[in-house]
Amino acid sequence: MDAKPQESRARFENVGWTIGNECPFRCNQCYSMSSRVRGRNLTKEDIDRIISQLAINSIKTVNLGGNEPLYTNGINPKHTMLPYIISSLVYQGIVTGLTTAGITINYLAKHHSRTVALLNDVDVSFDSPFPDEHNTNRGANLYEHALLAIKQCQEMGIEHTIVMCGMAWNLSERHLNTLVQLARATGSNVRINFIKPTEEKHIGLMPSPEQFYQTASLLFEMCRPAELGEPLLSVISTGTGNGCPCGIKSFRINSISPDGKVSVSPCVYMHDFRTGNLLVDSLYDIVNSKEFNAFRLRHDNPHLIPGCADCGYVQQCRGGCAARAYYTQQFGYRTLFTKDPYCFRDIKKGEFSPLNENVRISESDVGTNKILVHRDYLCTLILEPK
Repeated sequence: MDAKPQESRARFENVGWTIGNECPFRCNQCYSMSSRVRGRNLTKEDIDRIISQLAINSIKTVNLGGNEPLYTNGINPKHTMLPYIISSLVYQGIVTGLTTAGITINYLAKHHSRTVALLNDVDVSFDSPFPDEHNTNRGANLYEHALLAIKQCQEMGIEHTIVMCGMAWNLSERHLNTLVQLARATGSNVRINFIKPTEEKHIGLMPSPEQFYQTASLLFEMCRPAELGEPLLSVISTGTGNGCPCGIKSFRINSISPDGKVSVSPCVYMHDFRTGNLLVDSLYDIVNSKEFNAFRLRHDNPHLIPGCADCGYVQQCRGGCAARAYYTQQFGYRTLFTKDPYCFRDIKKGEFSPLNENVRISESDVGTNKILVHRDYLCTLILEPK
């Protein structure tokens, strides 16, 4: 980096919170299993402290996920603190949602229906729209639980989204057509989280760059974009682009450690950058730490990322997804100042045409009147079936 990077102030609005260390499922693409360690559960005092810090710092939305959120305090759902967490967040005026394989919503609907009614929106995760594939990848018969959870949301009038981790094997045209059909039939939004390789085994699950753009093109034909959170896709928008939101507008509260610490990360996937202890440190100090500042430097100075300075798209994508760029480096060290391996310009130089640039999405076409906890949180793509 030849020029001195410029720094901006923290302006966080959206938070993800891993509220437990336990999950009975072993999804092949899980990004948090390696960072969750059993040994200490949350107390009401812990929860009150964390939520008070969120409120003091004017956080707008919280998504509860990371593990299956029902299991805050071990595998026995009777010990869950989830109803207390949800009601406490809502009491503070924080818009609250959660991500589930279906189990959490179905349990709450049966035992804590008033708590479910407090939720703003729910993301129900599918690994495939086909039952056998989904159940095999989850290592449990969860497809029917996911469908039931969507039905529960429909009946209670809760906004709901089908979310799928985008991997090489589940992004075929057949998969995507069936996924959108399922969303249309159930009144659901569609969200795609393209896998980030937090472990070496995930590299083989990543879609190719061509598959990444083909997936986006096909989804744009069938759906209206509600959130272009994947910064590389902002190149077809007439808007200015916001780049990766992680460490800029959003961050992750990690699960409690065995020694009773609750660290915070600028990005849900970036375990190397976890810092602080929210049970004793102020959130203001944590989000102004050097770990968070590293993300702001990258976001605000994309021209300093090697290979980005002379790119006409640099102000729109800002180097792309920080986590994907960080984890796919092949050197003996890692740096945030590298570009996304799905770089639009690099792919465009080849014979493959990544996106039809004649099809432009105006800034007014992107978005929705709906409040969704995953907007401006993660590099994710949210759509509404046409």
